[in-house]
Amino acid sequence: MRKKNPGKKIKKEKNKTAPIKLPVKKFLHFALIFTLITVSYLSLRNSKYFTLTDIKVIDRDAISGLRAEDLLHLYKGRNIFDIDIDAIAFRTKKDYPLTKEVIVRKVLPSSLVVDITSRVPIGKIKANGYFPIDRTGMVLPPGGDTGALPVISGFSMWLKPRVGERLDNRQLKSAFLLIDALKENTLAGPFSVTAVDAANYKNLSFYLKNGIEVKIGENDFPKRLKMLKTTLNNRKLDKNDIRYIDLRFRDVVIGPK
Repeated sequence: MRKKNPGKKIKKEKNKTAPIKLPVKKFLHFALIFTLITVSYLSLRNSKYFTLTDIKVIDRDAISGLRAEDLLHLYKGRNIFDIDIDAIAFRTKKDYPLTKEVIVRKVLPSSLVVDITSRVPIGKIKANGYFPIDRTGMVLPPGGDTGALPVISGFSMWLKPRVGERLDNRQLKSAFLLIDALKENTLAGPFSVTAVDAANYKNLSFYLKNGIEVKIGENDFPKRLKMLKTTLNNRKLDKNDIRYIDLRFRDVVIGPK
């Protein structure tokens, strides 16, 4: 039998837990920064130095109808940091449909700048007078320099259109496509376009300043307008003896007076 060695003592290991060191310095550092930011923010929010006192409206075409006084009445006296400029832009476009784009900027310490891009007319419609109309069908205020715009005809207008109303019909959409093509293939002088007849949107025609009717159909506008330019540039052709030019076929057809 093995005897126990009385000289050896078995040491019992004690579980020692390492002390938790709190990052007191870092905590105090972040607390100080947070306090400074909070105090600065509250100072800015409560300072009269940043109270809105002026609004400038930049409307180069002056047709939107928006006045700086109207906005100032709503926002004057508010802290400039509390003003939502995106909300102002959205509301302006909604309340003033003649505006196409609205950009609002803050100018510290106490001003706003509202930059407006107005809608651009591409033609005009006749209904108890002439009303300019933009590419989306929006009716614009009459007047201004619209003499060079083509008159779009061929659809019924039972009532006088309202400024800001959006007209939506198949004839107008076809006329817009033709006008787009005419912009890319400019016709000038006696051959400039005075009117677009969209009564039959599948068989469009337009009129030149010298009275010639051009029948162009419903598609291939760029190609057919190049054919028209070639025809009009033919010096041997007596333009005063032409009643219409038909571009709907492979070869150009000229109708004499």
